[in-house]
Amino acid sequence: MTFLERYLTAVDKCYVQSLNDSETELYKSKYEARKLFEELYDVDIDDKSDNLEKEFQTLDLIEEDDKKKFIMIQSDEQAKELSVSKKHRYLIHLLLDYHIAAIYSDTEERSEGESRLRSILTSIEQALYHPLLCSLSLNLLNQLILIRTSFEQYNDAIEIAKQTEDLYNKSLVIEPYLLREIIHIDTSIQADDRRQEFEQTYTHTLFYLAQIYGKLDQKNESANYCRLTLERQLTMFNTNHSKHFDPFDWATNCATLSQYYMTNHDFATARHCLMCADKMLENVPSNHAENDKLAERIASFKRCWVKYAVNLLSDSSDRLLQAADRDVNPNEIVRSSTTPQFQFKLSLPSPTITCSFILDYDQARQVFLFAMDKIDSAKSYYILDGFVTDHVELCQDTSQLYSKLVFFESSIDRKCKMHKRRIDLLSTLCGEISEEHYLYIMRQLLFELGECYSMLLDLKLEQKNDLNSNKTIEKISHLTKLGISTFERFLSTMNDKKTKEKPETYADEYVRPVLLAHFYIARFYSKFIDSRLENLQQSLNQYKIIVNYVDKHPNSREYIEQEYSICKEMIDLLPLKLEKLRQIK
Repeated sequence: MTFLERYLTAVDKCYVQSLNDSETELYKSKYEARKLFEELYDVDIDDKSDNLEKEFQTLDLIEEDDKKKFIMIQSDEQAKELSVSKKHRYLIHLLLDYHIAAIYSDTEERSEGESRLRSILTSIEQALYHPLLCSLSLNLLNQLILIRTSFEQYNDAIEIAKQTEDLYNKSLVIEPYLLREIIHIDTSIQADDRRQEFEQTYTHTLFYLAQIYGKLDQKNESANYCRLTLERQLTMFNTNHSKHFDPFDWATNCATLSQYYMTNHDFATARHCLMCADKMLENVPSNHAENDKLAERIASFKRCWVKYAVNLLSDSSDRLLQAADRDVNPNEIVRSSTTPQFQFKLSLPSPTITCSFILDYDQARQVFLFAMDKIDSAKSYYILDGFVTDHVELCQDTSQLYSKLVFFESSIDRKCKMHKRRIDLLSTLCGEISEEHYLYIMRQLLFELGECYSMLLDLKLEQKNDLNSNKTIEKISHLTKLGISTFERFLSTMNDKKTKEKPETYADEYVRPVLLAHFYIARFYSKFIDSRLENLQQSLNQYKIIVNYVDKHPNSREYIEQEYSICKEMIDLLPLKLEKLRQIK
């Protein structure tokens, strides 16, 4: 085998075969590849091609601080090292050093890997932009970005990425050779193929930056670099340079990007991303490595569309409420836009859901029906037996869709029917899943179910003209008891498993839900039409529980500031009301 063939064998083992290593021998191929690279140190190579001679005319090898370094020289300048063979041999050694350093990094010896990479960088930093060194420099800097990121040194990684960006911009006026062409310049390789390989490596840089800014919670920057990454990948796909393009990954990342724009009220761009993600899944070949996950990913994208609909309805109702409060046009709150910030170059069908903010019930109903269709389709994959969490989340989305639709409905009777559907859905789920195994989910369901009873009760009280009829009193009483028992069941899930005692202190994430549950129970007791004295006393007791807890845990007040003030007022007012009722009685 030639030197180049042995090198390519090591490369294949390191970056391709290693992907199939078993968990018991996780780094088997990596270690074997490292041995192959090390063996090449002592193998002679003598490539005297004219192309190589020409490239080394502008690259000199000097000794500085007891270390060999490459520097750029002008073609008319005299090189200190005249031997092309010596320069070539040292450059090949740096190439082998790079792969060995990368293997150290990949096999959890990152400090050793970083040390070796920085040593190589010292040898080439004065000639990073040379055509023979450009690809090595870019790959090396990317490795350093990954290592710094793994150490959570994100700002260091960003500084290295700036070097990478500078290198890329300067490379645009030259033709960087492939890594393997450091060994032998292949005249059969087209300039366009070299450029595409280099572009792909730089695309990795942008992808890393998207992840880094995400870790730093700089969401705007993260989304921007994610978009740039997707655009560059799509350009390769559209120009038939699809060797490195994975439609499955591209679609997944595009759908993920939509969530950022959705939460920033940019539904035009969010919709465009989701439509592109759906479209790209059509390009996943039948023999794709992830093809067994295709059905799951299709169902997952449908869930993204459901979130889109829920957020669109929610933002629309908030926008209308704020506009009414300020007595202004809704566009002065958030302007409705139908133009995405950018457009990926894909041929898309006509949208089947609006991206404009909703203004009335008919528009809201169209969004609701669109989302329900996606939920029904997704549920065919995420069945309860096997996908409990996903199935429950789809049911919760259904409940939220009804909740958002209620805002746009004017008929109290139809509002009641929507809340009843939510109650039927949530109460059925509470009976189907195991509280022991899905405690967190059960708490979510019980709390939302309790809220549903509260909203339905308020509507019923608003709807009833004669609150003194026995039938009305019975209905109100039934709803009230259901609401109280639901929140009491929610509170019981917080009790100690062995003693069944209530905890003296709740975890921060549960302080607000627990105290709100007591607040809801207090309100429910105050809604009873009959036995007013006994029920108002129970209401007062619940308000006292909230105030006593906050008084013992002052830091908890921030979680329930507004309700705490109401509780204090009720503790002052209710005893007076109770005294009047006793006097009447």
